[in-house]
Amino acid sequence: MTAPVFKRPPALLPPRDDVPLVAMLDAPLTGAERLRVRITQSSETWTLEFPADDTPYLLTGFLTTGMARIVVQASGPGGVATGPEELEFTPQGVPKGPLDLPPFTLVTSDPGRMSGAFTFLSIRHRAIGRVPDLTPAQRRFTTGWGMLVAIDHQARIRWMKKLDNRPAGLYRLSSGNIFVHDTEFCSREFDLQGNAVNAYYAEHRPQGPMQDATAVPVQSLHHQPHQMPNGNFLAVSGHSRLIKDWPASVHEPEKYKADKHVVGDKIVEFDRDGRIVWEWDSFDHLDPYRIGYDALDAYWHVRGFPDHGDWTHCNGVTYDDAKDTVIVSFRLQDAVIGIDRSTSEIKWILGDHTNWRPDLAAKLLTPVGEDFRWPWHGHNPRVTSEGTIVMFDNGIYQARPGQERVPFERSFTRGVEFRVDEDAMTVEQVWASARTEDEVMERTWAMGDSHRLEDSDTALVVHSISMPHGLEGIGLDEDDRTRRFVAEYPSYARIVEMDRKTRDIVFDAYVRDPDEIIQWEAFSAVRAHSLYPGPMGVTWHDGDALIAEPAEA
Repeated sequence: MTAPVFKRPPALLPPRDDVPLVAMLDAPLTGAERLRVRITQSSETWTLEFPADDTPYLLTGFLTTGMARIVVQASGPGGVATGPEELEFTPQGVPKGPLDLPPFTLVTSDPGRMSGAFTFLSIRHRAIGRVPDLTPAQRRFTTGWGMLVAIDHQARIRWMKKLDNRPAGLYRLSSGNIFVHDTEFCSREFDLQGNAVNAYYAEHRPQGPMQDATAVPVQSLHHQPHQMPNGNFLAVSGHSRLIKDWPASVHEPEKYKADKHVVGDKIVEFDRDGRIVWEWDSFDHLDPYRIGYDALDAYWHVRGFPDHGDWTHCNGVTYDDAKDTVIVSFRLQDAVIGIDRSTSEIKWILGDHTNWRPDLAAKLLTPVGEDFRWPWHGHNPRVTSEGTIVMFDNGIYQARPGQERVPFERSFTRGVEFRVDEDAMTVEQVWASARTEDEVMERTWAMGDSHRLEDSDTALVVHSISMPHGLEGIGLDEDDRTRRFVAEYPSYARIVEMDRKTRDIVFDAYVRDPDEIIQWEAFSAVRAHSLYPGPMGVTWHDGDALIAEPAEA
């Protein structure tokens, strides 16, 4: 048998600006079974091993600065062959300015106690100010930029995809591709090379038709997507109805009424052809007169629904396959709701018991156990292998319209895990990142994400839009001009991993502008053991152990 032969010398293909930490290697071979690539950049060395193929190989994991040296080697039954020359790669297109490169700062890292090796994040930035006050340029700055990144255990960016719009929920599909919603009411699937594999847009969106995307017959697609075991996608779609005599004040909802167009949410399941195969409409099942704080803010005004009220504000959907239950978080209802997918009936409601219609009150869960707190303006529920529900709880207001809200500086923000007993109709709080006031890490106004990482028994908690500590008297109403509103402060994101038993913090990093000129946000996160999806058959090893010595003659 003869050693593998390179049909032509290995070479790197021209890089792409939108994925600056990706290189494509051209190295066609004969007589090879495996291709090994050793990469050394700055103080890091890692080795990638691929099944031998004539198609270009995806190389990623590069640091944002510094030249990388690349050695290519093939192996087969007849021995080993090494590329004739060491290749060089210097990332091009990495943003240089502080407005476009997320400023990660590492505080703590204990990789031996963490789960996985990389954290994928959807990153956004924002001009400081109330939404109605932003200039057109500030709106473009806020909505016309986004980035998907993967950071390592040292909070260094090792993969990035630059976007032309503001991303929302991030999901890693079974293929390893990234699925993300954006502010164009579009859901896009990207591979790690940065290619748009699929795109789905809301056919009846205010912005009109979209090219090179599959239409889904809804008005919007927003917040967090979810892939079901059958391969279909669960998504949230806001749509509008005129409601007569709707509450015109969140402070005195019974006193002031007016006819109002309001946005409620549908939950839709659509297939890869964009066809809706299941849907559930909040207008058909919930009480449109049960409003929440923030119902009159300009959330939908700048998203193509001018002067519309914000009724449900669904901000997360997931699926419990074992119970055939669709689980939905409604921020302005301060509730997480379990829906029987086969009947579309509400099975249970996890939330404060105030002011529910009698038929819905019958679905309320009763809290049991110690340290229980209701979630307030929660976000993004997920189901663990045990059937428990993990979510992020912003913990703001802690009151319903007409009741006195707690000041923002007393928000009880946390990641939290609940166990629902559908037979007993009870709910137990089984874990939380904060159990007492002293354990609250950040006061977080909106968004947020939380995962239970079961292989390490840790929890990942993403505080997406946090405010500086020590501030008192922050205004809670967007239309109240007597006090500074939360959007007028420099917010930041914090990503924390915590040991669930000892409560030690094993990873802690910030995305924060040191000059406090702009706001940085990390909408959601996915922890991964590798940058490469499983179907690619790629192995990653730190160090150069996979570089073999030449076979003996």
